[in-house]
Amino acid sequence: MTRRRLFPIVRTALGQFRAYRRFVRLSPGERAARLDVPERFVAALLDLGPTFVKLGQILSTRPDVLPAEYVAALEVLQERVPPFPFVEVHAVVERELGRSVETAFRSFDPEPVASASLAQVHFAVLPGGERVAVKLQRPGIRERMRADMEMLGRLVGWLARLSPRRAQRANLVEFFSEFRRYTLRELDFAEEGRTMDRFRRNFAGWEGLMTPEVFWDYTAPGVLTMERAEGLRLKDATERLTPLARERLVEQLIAVQMQMFVTDGLFHADLHPGNVFFGEDGTITLLDFGMVGALSEGERDHFVLYWLAVVQRQTRRAFYHFTWQTRPLPGADEAAFFSDFERLAERFYRSVLAETTITQVYLEMIASGYRHGFVFPSSLLLHAKAITTAEALTFTLAPDLHFDRVTRPVIARAFARRATDARRLRHHAGQLLPELLLTGEILPPEARDPFRENIEDAGSGPLWGEMLDGLLARLREAERGAGLLRVVVDPSARTVLRRHHPIAEVEALLDAGWRRYGEIESDTPVLDQIGPTFILHLAGAVRAMNQALVAAGHRPEEARELLYEIGWLVYTRMGEGPFLVASAFTDDPRKKMEVATRLFRGFPFGPPAYQWRDVEAGEHPAGAGQAVVAFDCLQCPVAEYFVRHGEGDLCYGTFCRLDFPLAEQWGGRLERTGTLAIGAPVCDFRWVLDEVPDL
Repeated sequence: MTRRRLFPIVRTALGQFRAYRRFVRLSPGERAARLDVPERFVAALLDLGPTFVKLGQILSTRPDVLPAEYVAALEVLQERVPPFPFVEVHAVVERELGRSVETAFRSFDPEPVASASLAQVHFAVLPGGERVAVKLQRPGIRERMRADMEMLGRLVGWLARLSPRRAQRANLVEFFSEFRRYTLRELDFAEEGRTMDRFRRNFAGWEGLMTPEVFWDYTAPGVLTMERAEGLRLKDATERLTPLARERLVEQLIAVQMQMFVTDGLFHADLHPGNVFFGEDGTITLLDFGMVGALSEGERDHFVLYWLAVVQRQTRRAFYHFTWQTRPLPGADEAAFFSDFERLAERFYRSVLAETTITQVYLEMIASGYRHGFVFPSSLLLHAKAITTAEALTFTLAPDLHFDRVTRPVIARAFARRATDARRLRHHAGQLLPELLLTGEILPPEARDPFRENIEDAGSGPLWGEMLDGLLARLREAERGAGLLRVVVDPSARTVLRRHHPIAEVEALLDAGWRRYGEIESDTPVLDQIGPTFILHLAGAVRAMNQALVAAGHRPEEARELLYEIGWLVYTRMGEGPFLVASAFTDDPRKKMEVATRLFRGFPFGPPAYQWRDVEAGEHPAGAGQAVVAFDCLQCPVAEYFVRHGEGDLCYGTFCRLDFPLAEQWGGRLERTGTLAIGAPVCDFRWVLDEVPDL
């Protein structure tokens, strides 16, 4: 049997290979007139059976190996397989479930609603009244596909020995290994059911996304019984839903993909129109989880960083993360690859979906890398297939929608969730800080242990805790001795004071100020957090410098003005970081202001030392017709410190005033009625943006 099967496979493979070699020698115009060649290749795969149909589906993700015409023909590969008789349905149910159809189900529709090479699907009703869809494996298919895989494995081995360079460039051996794993796993319907349960858990709490429930008492390796799903197919959704509703579906689909690719690492690799239902209420139902892929932590990190660079049009950064997974062969031309990448990226930036699709650009980038000597791993190529098939949905639903606008907020949220994960931050700190602090070196990637989300991180153990405690203690000692403060304050103080004093007097004033600080510093408390402690000691330095300036002959109002100028030079540098981070997330001015202020409220003005309360913008007159980010400060240790020493006006004339130019630096203006330092019940912050463009 195996030898009889081998002969037609080898004969077909040789014939199709000869046709392929002739086709790739044609000019682009000649290829367009000979599309029958890739179409005959697809027909040959269909004739050879289900193993080769699956192979064709995977080959559709290989623009690095196959011409675009072959890829296009394979993307629309459709099986037309007659259903197997109902008597065989009875046999499958009894063999897999140990019960007859009549015993297991209240009713069972004898006519299948779908039929493919691996399985067919029937509607049924369980004894409890649940309406279900029952997926039944085609009799004998498991044995046939295993035999086919054995023969294909031999052919791949021969090809790898006959043409090792070409096999290496195409990553042929790994590609086949992954293909065999996907396909044989797809034959286990119980495994598919477990995958469905994982997706249901991953998307628990998502409104508008449905994954059918698996009924495990009626599921086995050859039978999958799941909740019956209903909805509109892609064509019906396009015709019946409004443009706004279709656009929202696209946004939801992209958000779902980002959840799979970035947060979960488990993704549906075959979201073609037949595997998705759309609801008129905006819901999306995912079906058929036989083909799924997984991304490692590193792959997920580089994926989100790649798209973060794309939506910010940072081409060199995008190229770095795109090629991170690839392996350059000897003689690989990275400069030529980047030149192609840059050209394709620029074309994408200017396009809407109808002109240049995500898939076109992504796959052309992969093909370019292959031409210039870069090997792509199978995980990236299956990932490309997932994007390819899902994009057909988005393109049909909303062809005029610009991908950049839709993905920007989704990517920003995905990055923020990943970048602010406490365990991840602790891990990276434990991996990088020891070498950086002692030798000034950044540990190279190959010397770092990868972060694993589900494994307890050694960086959080006792040793790292002791190291961190020691570092914090040293920082606190530096604060008490004003060493850290002098590093921060003196450059700005010299810049301002030299406008009013000779250089020698400036140094004498600074020395006098820091001597006075040493006298009053013992009265400045050390808080539990570094950020608020630093700011509080900065307040002590302001008090000391104020006294030194007054003692040197400056009037109190002059001294406050000088300290305000010095403070702004320090404060403007502190404000640059949060605003740059906010700008990486969004172009929306209000969102930028909200992100920047929240970052500042987290560090250095973080709770519990500082207490904050968010306020609805409408509670303040400035909210009428304007974009406002509003909140109140209920507790401020700096204000308490100045008031305790009877110097609330000094706090108001220096620290409190700095928020006004900061608002302008961040693209708005600050409105305030009072502060804690001068007796108000709260410091009210109303960050106003007068003109916000429509986005």
